[in-house]
Amino acid sequence: MSRIYKRKGSPYWWYTAGTSPNRIQKSTGTRDKKVALRIQAKWDQEIALRNSGVEVPTVNLQIPFRQYIDVIEQTKGKSNASCIKGALNMFMKLNPHVTNKHLTPFFLQEYYTQRQNMGRSPKTILEDHKIINNWCEWMILMGYLVKNPEKGLIRPKRVKVRPRKAYTREEIKYAFKEAWLDHDKRFWNLLYKTGLRAVDGCTLTSENINGKFIEVSQDKTHDYDEPRVVVVPMHKDLQTMDIYNIMKPQSIGNSRERLKKILGHGDLHTLRHSFASHLEEFGATRWETKCLLGHKADDITAQYVHINVDRLSPIINQL
Repeated sequence: MSRIYKRKGSPYWWYTAGTSPNRIQKSTGTRDKKVALRIQAKWDQEIALRNSGVEVPTVNLQIPFRQYIDVIEQTKGKSNASCIKGALNMFMKLNPHVTNKHLTPFFLQEYYTQRQNMGRSPKTILEDHKIINNWCEWMILMGYLVKNPEKGLIRPKRVKVRPRKAYTREEIKYAFKEAWLDHDKRFWNLLYKTGLRAVDGCTLTSENINGKFIEVSQDKTHDYDEPRVVVVPMHKDLQTMDIYNIMKPQSIGNSRERLKKILGHGDLHTLRHSFASHLEEFGATRWETKCLLGHKADDITAQYVHINVDRLSPIINQL
């Protein structure tokens, strides 16, 4: 049986287990009894595993992390591998010296609370749960873990968000006029007048320009074996602008917040919705809109096209 106790002259709780001459005595390194009790349970588990012959060695998680990413990049599509790598990169960044012995349900629950405090949405945290759960299952197969610490964790409830709306043409003109940074103005013009995603638009190079057309290979619409290249006619306004490498990808979030401050709603992706909606207002067919957005399915394009009810009022009045 183990127990924790206060040792004379030490501010910390101490742990002891077993009997002499094999008795274990060591400091928990904490003054909080609740934390000490959790450490006691963890050390009890390690002793039980060692006694049963199934103890796993202590390994820095950088090792299984790199091994797992190598496997993912070889077996998953490019976009899927990128999402998985991004989620695990964040986990390793926030826990740089973590080992496999740290991966307990309590440790992971604290990590997800930290992510929530960083402003991550329930949808993002649920994706993190899924990715880390699969990683833990793989580590069990590889012998780095004995059991999956994801089991039984409390997951956030998915919040139903309001559907996205397109900006009106007046709102877009106002945003361009009020943009106080030149690269924001160029960036927003590019996204609205090409329909590109922000991650594709911020790093255009001269290689993406073919005459009067912009050609972009969109990662999100890749079939793993067959890349999809989107070709969009270059708007006359863009021909006089410097649209190359407008900003670093990690700066996209700041640009999004500045746009939201000006218009009060929406984000950079709303410009893509506005591109699709306004195209069809001006007479583009659904097939043409689908091609310019780079979609593979009609039902996806339908989610991007929003009806301008005000524009239909004169038509309805003719009934």
